[in-house]
Amino acid sequence: MNPMEVERMLARHREWLAKRPRGARLNLSLADLQGYDFSGADLRAAKMSGANMSRAVLVETNLSEADLFAANLERADLSKADLTKADLRGASMRGATLAGARLMGVDFRGGALMQASDNGVGFGGPDGQGNKPKANTSGADLAEANLRGSNLTGSNMNGVNLAGANLSRANLTKVSLRKANLAGADFKGACLRGVDMSLALIDGADFQGADLKGAILEDVDMDSANFTGAELFVDVASFGDTVASILQEHEKWIKTDGREGTRADLAGLNMERIDLSNKDLSGANLKGAKLAGAKLQNATLVMTDLSEADLTGANLIGALANGVNLARATLQKALLTRAQLGQVPLRGPDGKPIGRFWSASLAAADASDADFSDALLKGANLIDAKLNRARLVNANLTDAKMVNADLTGADMTGAQVPSQG
Repeated sequence: MNPMEVERMLARHREWLAKRPRGARLNLSLADLQGYDFSGADLRAAKMSGANMSRAVLVETNLSEADLFAANLERADLSKADLTKADLRGASMRGATLAGARLMGVDFRGGALMQASDNGVGFGGPDGQGNKPKANTSGADLAEANLRGSNLTGSNMNGVNLAGANLSRANLTKVSLRKANLAGADFKGACLRGVDMSLALIDGADFQGADLKGAILEDVDMDSANFTGAELFVDVASFGDTVASILQEHEKWIKTDGREGTRADLAGLNMERIDLSNKDLSGANLKGAKLAGAKLQNATLVMTDLSEADLTGANLIGALANGVNLARATLQKALLTRAQLGQVPLRGPDGKPIGRFWSASLAAADASDADFSDALLKGANLIDAKLNRARLVNANLTDAKMVNADLTGADMTGAQVPSQG
């Protein structure tokens, strides 16, 4: 298009935004704007569906609520642009620069390119004969795009191609990335709290130091990406309806004292990095469960069977786990600060205490390098337990059974230990 013509249209758009009678909403649908410089322009709510803006300069441009449906923004510079609530369904942004851009509430889903005409936008073909063009349902193409530090909060990015994109330090809080291609993408230091990445391809993606608290990762191959140093506690929903249903039934079982619901049986299941903080799993069967990196902070685990479970690096800070069975469990580098791993008074049929106690068991457990600072281990069974290099600072080990327990290199500063003899 003629630059002078575009400038006149921009002037009328400014009038339209100011609600003046001579204004007109900017409509550049299907226009050829390759390499055009819109830096700093106010393009709020502009209609630019299907426009070709490849290699255009849109630095600090306000495109909030703009219609960029199926637009071509390949290799465009959108640094610090405001795209809040813009419609980017089916847009191609391969190699675009969006460093520092605001992308809150953007819709990146796939769509079908429509033909613009004097009668509006319809499914007309390029020959004007009403032939429908091929639909683009793959989502926006942001492959190798630079989105470093951008804000994408709440955006719909289902099916988007972000292969090789740079999203380091970006804010993707509660973004939906279902079925997205994230292969080789850089998410280092990014905020991905509450993100839904179900069915996404993450081969070779880098999530080092990223915050993924509450992320949903159903049917995602976690082993194919780098999560070193990431804060990753996976929402229960990521493990499918079965686990969620079992936990719901267990909650009923607890609340009704066994009259309703069913005791949870999650024995042997792989629930690595699951977030079970504050959950009441008393009496549940988690024998042999894979819970490495799981979050069980402030969970209630009274009389829970976690024997032979893998809790490597798990967070059990403040957990109420009196009478828990952790025999032969792996607790390497687990955090059990302020956890209660003491005794439960046994009661008779009449509900009255019978004078006996059921102790927590860590017999033959591997708790090397674990942190038991300020933990209650009164009367606990620690026979043959590996506690080498463990932190037991100010821990209460009164009456604990510690025959053959390995305490090599353990920090026992301030700990209350069993009396000799």
